[in-house]
Amino acid sequence: MDDLLYGEYDYYIIDSSEGKFLAVVSPYMDDLSSLKNQLLEIGLSFVGTRESKPEDWLKNIITEPFEMIEDVWIDPLEHDLSHLKDKIVLRIPQGLAFGTGLHQTTKMSAMYLKRYLKPGMDVLDLGCGSGILGILAKKLGANRVLAVDNDPLAVEVAMENAERNKVDIEVRLSDLFSNVDGKFDIIVSNIIAEILVEMLKNAGNYLKEGGILILSGIILPKVNLFDQYNVIEKMVMDEWNALVIKI
Repeated sequence: MDDLLYGEYDYYIIDSSEGKFLAVVSPYMDDLSSLKNQLLEIGLSFVGTRESKPEDWLKNIITEPFEMIEDVWIDPLEHDLSHLKDKIVLRIPQGLAFGTGLHQTTKMSAMYLKRYLKPGMDVLDLGCGSGILGILAKKLGANRVLAVDNDPLAVEVAMENAERNKVDIEVRLSDLFSNVDGKFDIIVSNIIAEILVEMLKNAGNYLKEGGILILSGIILPKVNLFDQYNVIEKMVMDEWNALVIKI
């Protein structure tokens, strides 16, 4: 792919419910027909082009609603989804904070929340990004939901998304457990493996008896870092792992 996309281009892969897409970004307004022809020559289908301002091109990646996991839909904009009244709908714009519902690690975390969360449980979303998992937890019937992140932008976005979804969750700036109080039935954390390992050193202080951790964001070569823990369930999507751990 690097040899194909010569010139002043950036590119990235988008995974969505409609399939896998290659998105190519160029700062120039000139004709991209040559690049289009190269892509067609290797058997890729051409979807179309979109012009975006630098400050909002990320938000325009996906605009249509999609089913993130079974019975849980993501609406990037304010669509009329009244026909999905028996489904959970999360209104999450495709913005700058991680957690749009497209990535495998978010999907696996959501699947485990749906499987293990019982109404009335208390949930901590550690490294909340957009707040998507905390918002889902609340819509699944959680009692207290605390969502924390060490990135002020993520905290701001998560607060906005909580308001957008009309859910009552607490959102705080916190470096891991530094600004966390109380104990929880579930701690869900979708961050990189090395930070998850560090987090696990103190996680037991914030779990209720019988509580579990849902950990995602673990790339395959790093899964051995968790061998010493009581992993009760594991899920794999592509090169990513999600684990359910009891301490």
